Amino acid sequence: MLVPDFVRNNARSRGGSVAIVSGDREYTYAALQELIEQTAGALSARGISYGDRVAVLAKNSLEYVQLYFATAAIGAILVPLNFWHRAAEHAYTISDSDPALWFVEETYDEVSREARAAHPDLPVLRIPGPEGDRGDWDAFLAAAREAPRTDVDERDPHMILYTSGTTGRPKGAMLSHRRTADDALAMAATMRVDDRDVFMNYFPPFHVGNWDHMKPFLLMGGKVVLLREFEPGVVLDLLPRHRVSVILGVPTMLHALITHPRFPGTDISSVRLLYYGAYDPSGIMDRAADAFGAREGKVRFAHTYGLTEGGPFVTWCPPRDVFERWGSIGRAMPGVDIALLDDTGAEVAPGEPGEICVRGPRMSGYWRNEEASAVALAGDWLHTGDVAVADADGFLTIVDRKKDMIRSGGQNVWSKEVEDCLARHPGVADVAVIGLPDPVYEEQVAAIVIPAGDGTPELAGELTAFVKANLAGYNTPKQVHFVREFPRTAVGKIQKHVLRARFGA
Repeated sequence: MLVPDFVRNNARSRGGSVAIVSGDREYTYAALQELIEQTAGALSARGISYGDRVAVLAKNSLEYVQLYFATAAIGAILVPLNFWHRAAEHAYTISDSDPALWFVEETYDEVSREARAAHPDLPVLRIPGPEGDRGDWDAFLAAAREAPRTDVDERDPHMILYTSGTTGRPKGAMLSHRRTADDALAMAATMRVDDRDVFMNYFPPFHVGNWDHMKPFLLMGGKVVLLREFEPGVVLDLLPRHRVSVILGVPTMLHALITHPRFPGTDISSVRLLYYGAYDPSGIMDRAADAFGAREGKVRFAHTYGLTEGGPFVTWCPPRDVFERWGSIGRAMPGVDIALLDDTGAEVAPGEPGEICVRGPRMSGYWRNEEASAVALAGDWLHTGDVAVADADGFLTIVDRKKDMIRSGGQNVWSKEVEDCLARHPGVADVAVIGLPDPVYEEQVAAIVIPAGDGTPELAGELTAFVKANLAGYNTPKQVHFVREFPRTAVGKIQKHVLRARFGA
């Protein structure tokens, strides 16, 4: 199966059913397929063909969805760009991906002009944004011709999705048609998706949480309510209006929803499944489960683990297990093989920490980066960089990022373990633990804390004493720094490399 088949097949079998809701308009599968074919013809008229990259800098829109499927239909490769990035970062991604055409929402005209200075010959077209400037886009579509038939293979990449950059410069993960189709089928089966489901998509389009989580619903003939971006008030307005049945979130998003003043009065009775991913040191998901009535069975609650390179559903902790095994990311998805390996490549015993290594639907490699691809895919495993332990039943619990492990005085300090400890202290609103250079011990443990109140020397002393009383002594922070906020990615991941640069200078 190829990516364009998701919509094409439903246009034939249920063409009158609504596929996408965008703003105040609904688009049936038949109408969406017609728009995709027109967009594919317009791309062909601009000279875009098999293997060409098409970059897009914009927030969610119907036009973005058209480009996603149209590029795949003609064998081209979509390159979504991170709209939080600055001009220098865009210049790097453009240089790395070498697109033949760049679509830019007018909101980002200035930053794109700066980034394009090094690429003056790159054609740029406007994609409609909130101001409604459709001139470029309408002219682009008006020039459409019938797209030539292209023999696209399921192993061909249809998208290059750049990593979030929590550890440095992003790399472009190549995602094939087969990887995307296999993921969609497995996700649809696991979540029991059918054509009655309504999914709300508010994840940014440069993130794995957007396209990958939307696709099982379009595959199965369901409806997707597309939001330009995540705004809790808008989500709460549209959730009951469209009878949304499935919600995906990360802790920061769900915290914004359940603490919104309108949440208690919002009808959430249509929601059958709420699933989430990402590390949660502050206990937000515990509160979200209560707020949605998950423990009373009003909403099914599940935990998933995924990554750009390995797909959105590497593991799944289903509703029947999620509360009994709270914090576990579950077991391997159907079609996915997982091994926890040590630094020698040997599989570790149950209860011992090892790197999560994956076989199954995954990236083909990093775009034009053979060295990084060889490291990530060594031994025919995708090495995720995440360390976990498995219990006797195969349920995994994340221990830490491999790169975040701190080596201090010959001991391995897991930053997540120290973070979990500090998060239990009432004076801590949020926390990140990092390793900073030490001339004697190699690294020393440093706690970067957003305090619940004032960050005082007395609180710093309390926190070090709290860790010392609850964990082995080598876990005790040698430094405690108070901050107002953390540098984060677009979906809330703390950028620890930025903290290391700031506090390790």
